[in-house]
Amino acid sequence: MNMKLLALIILLSFAGTQVGCSLFGSTVDDVTNIFGLTDTATVIAKTAQIRTSYAVVAADLLEVKRGERLDVLDQVDFEKILWYRVRARDEAKTEGWIEAQNVITSEVLEKSKKLAEEFKDLPPQAAGTLRAASNLRLASDMTPENILFKLANGSSFEIMDWKFVPKEEAPDVDDAAKGEKKKGKRTRNEEIEAAREEGEPEKIEDKYDIW
Repeated sequence: MNMKLLALIILLSFAGTQVGCSLFGSTVDDVTNIFGLTDTATVIAKTAQIRTSYAVVAADLLEVKRGERLDVLDQVDFEKILWYRVRARDEAKTEGWIEAQNVITSEVLEKSKKLAEEFKDLPPQAAGTLRAASNLRLASDMTPENILFKLANGSSFEIMDWKFVPKEEAPDVDDAAKGEKKKGKRTRNEEIEAAREEGEPEKIEDKYDIW
C-alpha cells in the first residue's frame, strides 16, 4: 500500500512539473510578443551559420539557407560589423547570432519594395557591373543606417534612375570586400584642394556625386 501511495505521489509531482513548464513557456512567449520579436529576417545568402556568439572563436550552431525566415531578438555592432541575435524556425528553435549581411529584415524589405514600386513600370536606363565591392543602399547618402547589404565585386545590375547629390564627408564606412583591407585615400576636400593648387578648373564631379 505504501509503495502504491509513493508511486501516485511521484506521478502527480511529474504531472505538476509538466503543467508548470507549459505555463512558464506560454508566459515567456506572451512576454516576448509584448516586448520584442516585432521583426523577422529572411536569409539572402546561399548559406549562412547561426553561431553561439559574434566572437571570432564562436561555434556554429545551425546552417540556414536562402529563403529561410528567422525571428530577430536583438542586434549588436561588434568591430563595425552588425550582428543579429535570431531564433530559427527549426524543431529545436535554435537561438544564436548571424551576421547582418546574410539576411534582410522585414522592415528593410518593405522599404525596398516601396522603392521598387516607383520604378516597376519603367524600363531600365542602362546596365552596370561593379568594379569593387560596394554597399547597396536605400537612399543616396553615405550613412551606415541605410545599407541593405554588400554587393561583391563583379555584381551586375540595372540602372533605373540617377541623380547628382552634393558631396559630403563620408563616415568611415568600409566598402572593401570581406577579408580585404580597406584602402586609405585622401578626403574629398583634400582632393579638391589639390586640384585647385594645380590650377585645374573646377569640375561638376568636384561638387557632386552621381547616384
